Amino acid sequence: MLSSMLATAADYELIDSYPHYSRGFTQGLVLHNKQLYESSGGYGKSFLIYGDLRGGHRQLALPGNYFAEGMTVFGDRLYVLTWKQGTALVFDPLTLTFQKRHHYPGEGWGLTHNGHELIMSDGSAELRFINPSDFSERRRITVHYHNKPMKFLNELEWHNGLILANQWQTNRILVIDEASGEVLKILDMTGLYPPAIRAPHTDVLNGIAYDKGSDSWLVTGKYWPRIYRVRLALPSPSTVRQKP
Repeated sequence: MLSSMLATAADYELIDSYPHYSRGFTQGLVLHNKQLYESSGGYGKSFLIYGDLRGGHRQLALPGNYFAEGMTVFGDRLYVLTWKQGTALVFDPLTLTFQKRHHYPGEGWGLTHNGHELIMSDGSAELRFINPSDFSERRRITVHYHNKPMKFLNELEWHNGLILANQWQTNRILVIDEASGEVLKILDMTGLYPPAIRAPHTDVLNGIAYDKGSDSWLVTGKYWPRIYRVRLALPSPSTVRQKP
């Protein structure tokens, strides 16, 4: 059934590509005020970095007991999840100065926001909606396609009532209706960096950032040598489809 929803070449248009730090185990990717932020995972290897698309200008290594996961910039704070530590780290996005930490149950995977609350994945088929001030959970939705839960939701990006999610261990991006959790479309991005030409150490697609200025998207993967700028053909969320 899923094959009927896979994207075709018409669903994304490759516009450009840029060098990417290929030693980064990319977890989160965010474009904020024309600066590209990235979190990279691994115990004793996790770091945050930001700069323009031609290279990072500021980098911060995280303590060795933290495995960095998804990240987002909300207001004047940069939030970073950790995998199994149940800790969200908060930084100043301009200086990467540590500000505070929050705690949450379970694992941390992907993170984004909808302008009002944080949206977090934990590897399951559920997305949590989080109060950014104290990290308390407000609600959850189950991501599904034809009543089948869609697990392994990883890096996230919100856009106009849609949540785009990398599905771990695949090169797919799930396009999710924020209101219902329904998967409206599945984008197969394998053609951006075909497995046949990948270096042996490269991993799956992971990293989605929306560029409002050009209405395009930046995507990359774990240990990928390039970041790709694409345009995506996206469906309308239910809040739009239901209007008269």
